[in-house]
Parts: sequence; structure tokens; C-alpha cells
Amino acid sequence: MQNARILIPNIDNTILGRFPAFMSSWKVASNKSPIVYNKLPISLLFFLSDYKNTYFYHMIVNLFRHTQAVSILSVLVLCIFLWIGVSFQESPLDYYSWSPIFNALLSPIHKFILLEKILTTSLVFWQCMYLNKIIVGQKITSKNSFYPAFFYLILISFWPNTLNLSSELIAVSFILIALNKSISTYLYRDAYSKNFKLSFYLSLATLLHPPFFVFIPLAWIGMSIFSQGEWRHWVLSIIAIVSPWVILVSFSTYFNIQQLELSHFITFLFANDPTTTFTTMNVVTFVILGSLFLISFNELVRSLNRKSIKARKSYIYLLWIAVLFIPYSYLSPSSIWHELLIVSIPFSTILSNYFYYNKKSYWLNFSGIVLLIFLFISHFCASN
Repeated sequence: MQNARILIPNIDNTILGRFPAFMSSWKVASNKSPIVYNKLPISLLFFLSDYKNTYFYHMIVNLFRHTQAVSILSVLVLCIFLWIGVSFQESPLDYYSWSPIFNALLSPIHKFILLEKILTTSLVFWQCMYLNKIIVGQKITSKNSFYPAFFYLILISFWPNTLNLSSELIAVSFILIALNKSISTYLYRDAYSKNFKLSFYLSLATLLHPPFFVFIPLAWIGMSIFSQGEWRHWVLSIIAIVSPWVILVSFSTYFNIQQLELSHFITFLFANDPTTTFTTMNVVTFVILGSLFLISFNELVRSLNRKSIKARKSYIYLLWIAVLFIPYSYLSPSSIWHELLIVSIPFSTILSNYFYYNKKSYWLNFSGIVLLIFLFISHFCASN
């Protein structure tokens, strides 16, 4: 009895002190009957067991709901495992992109496989961190969430065939920079420089992956949504879009580089689409991702009127990527797996919103664990 009473202050200051409801009911019972103290070790054992199970089932929610060092480390480790590990798909020596610039830059890297892996993994990790910076820094979701980086990595890594240094992957980096510039123009006076830069980055994306010309209207859609309607902004935007191509033509003409002629950048319009075979695993994955997207999108629509004006405008702006994806998928001769890279941006943002504001922790962790399980299964099946 005396030993049990000595343990009470220590427990109150450590584990049980973090759970007021448990402490309150325990102390009331102990005041009514001293015999309860004899059951202290058993009660504590069951409590600690429940606490550990609760933490396991809330692992994903606890790990990525707030930005912390362990969250960044987890994304980095997962990125290295998927993109440098056994899942990495080496780019073949005869890999061909629809961009002559990309083909010229990639050829020397093919000879150094390890260097290619490191550069690709670094690029993917940077994209994860930069997308998280956009969503959090622009206050689209909570400023502490790390969900955007996590879900973006999951989505772009889902298809083993896309885990290589592709023109789509590099061009997406410039799309991300352009999106950040566009969203930051909200309530920004004299945003001439920002509008010029975002249009310039979109144009650079088309240089590296010509089918991305479909997403150039994002510059004008952003100016319309974020109230940058002055005609000077539109003129600057057109100048910025044309500038990289003028420089390219001047460079190729002056040095007589036939590979960089404009005609080589539109060959994708006359190419045949590759044959895509869908396995049972692909169909199941599409069903799971599609169902989760519909649930998350429904939650976003229902809660949109409760968000700030900037957040509402930002979500609408990002959803335009999904709209423009329709003509892009029709015009692009790339495989469907590479085409899905760009649509991972709005999808991961909508998933982040759902996971951050939904209070059903068990359901969220179940969904997150299912995604991870199918991610690893898809890579396991691809390697066998």
C-alpha cells in the first residue's frame, strides 16, 4: 500500500499527467476506496498497452500532420529507398525525349548510372520540399503540415516505370516554380516581375518537354484568378513566353545547330501513342486512388466556403491543372504513367487538405497504410 502511494506523484508528472481524463477518473476511484491502489500495476500495464497501440494506429497522422525533423527524414529515407534503391529504373542509352535540349543534356549522364540516380533522387526530394513550401508558405493549408511533401512523393513513385530521369520530371520542377510565383501575386501590387517570371518558367518547361505547352494558359488563368487583370501584365506574360524560344532560334541559327530547329520540338504531334498494358495491380491501384480522390475532393468542396479567400482561389487554380490534363493526355505521346506526374500536384494538395482537417484518425491511418502497402507491392511486382 505504501509503495503504491509513493508511485503516484511520479506517474502523475510523466505518463498519466498527459492524460487528464484517465487521471481524473483514477483519482476519484482511489479516494473512494484505498483498495484501488493495489490494482495500480495492472491498470498501468493496460493503459500503457493501449497507449502504444493508439500511437501505432495514429502513426501517419502524428508523423506528417506537423513539420518536424523526423517528418523530413522520413520523406528523405523513403525517397532514397524508392529512387536510388532497387526500384529505380535506369534510363536506357537509347532513351528519347521529345525535346532536343533534354536529349543533348541527358546523353552524358547516361554513362554514370550512380550520378544519374543521385541527381534524380535529389530532384524528387527538392520537388517534395518545394511543393510543401508552396502549400504551407502560401497558407493554402496549415503552416505546420508536412502532408503535401509526403503525398506528392507517394503519388509520383506509385508507377515503377516513371522512376527515372525523364523530361516530364525535370519540366515539372519549372511548373512548380511557376505555380508558386502565380499564387504569390495575390493582393500584390505591381506584380510585373512575378508575372514575367512565372510565364518564363512555364515556357522553359515547354522547352524541356514540348507537350507541356498545354499548361501555358496557367499564366493567364492565374492572373485572372488572383486579380492581376491590368493589360501590361498580359503583355509581359506573352513576351516572357516567347523569349526562351527567340533565344533558342537565335542560338541555333547563329551556330547552325540543326538539332535545335523548331521543327524538332513539334515532332510529338505526329508520333504514335505507345501501347499501354494494364495489369490487375494497375486496375486495383487506380480504383483505390480514384476512390480516395473522390472522397478528398468531396470534402474539399464541402469545406471550401470556410477557407480564406486566398486558399479558395489557390485550390481553384491548382484544379485547373487537372482540367488541362485532359488535352495534355490526348496530345502527349508519352506513356500514361509519365503523364500522371503533372496531375500529382493537385491530387497531393487535395489529399493533404483531407488528411489535415479530417478528425477520423483511424480511417486516415488505415488509408495511409493501404497506400504504402500498395506502393511497395507495385514495386515488388515490377521487380519480379
